[in-house]
Amino acid sequence: MNDRKQHVISKAHQLFIEKGFQATSIQDILDFSGISKGTFYKYFSSKSELLIAIYKATFKNLQKERDDLLIGKSPSDIEVFIKQLEMQMISNRKNKLIALYEEVMSTNDADLKQYIRIARLRSLRWMFSRFIDIFGEKNKPYLLDCAIMFQGLMQHNLQYNRLATDSNEKISHVVRYSVNRLVKMVDEVAENLPVHK
Repeated sequence: MNDRKQHVISKAHQLFIEKGFQATSIQDILDFSGISKGTFYKYFSSKSELLIAIYKATFKNLQKERDDLLIGKSPSDIEVFIKQLEMQMISNRKNKLIALYEEVMSTNDADLKQYIRIARLRSLRWMFSRFIDIFGEKNKPYLLDCAIMFQGLMQHNLQYNRLATDSNEKISHVVRYSVNRLVKMVDEVAENLPVHK
């Protein structure tokens, strides 16, 4: 990606964080990033396409950072997973991704909504894969279900934590608590459900 396009993405992201996606006009983006309308349309067909580029850049950075945490570590080490989650939650908060998701889901933009659905499924696949690393192949039949439940658990725990505090320090406590609940959930599900052969 060239520097100028990256500059527009960065400036637009800043505006979306400050003003919201819907309240930010293309003219606001042009003025704030110092580009012409022609330059904008050279890179993006719409404001929605620009937001998708922001999501893609953010997720690409997050994926690299999560992968870097695994270097020299065992994929089954649950402490690495906890650090990966903490990093993701801090990134989501810093980049206001949840607020942007919620705003997008209230629009009529089918392309944006479809992108969000795909991103959520990609996140679920990553979590399912990490659960297999951590809890082993023997528990695989239950782990997708556990990943779905865990995402809901994390989302609500973080949401209520956010209502109580703005501090990122608390995120680590919420993540660790949620992962401890996850371990108990996987143990309980594995104990009580038979494996089909």
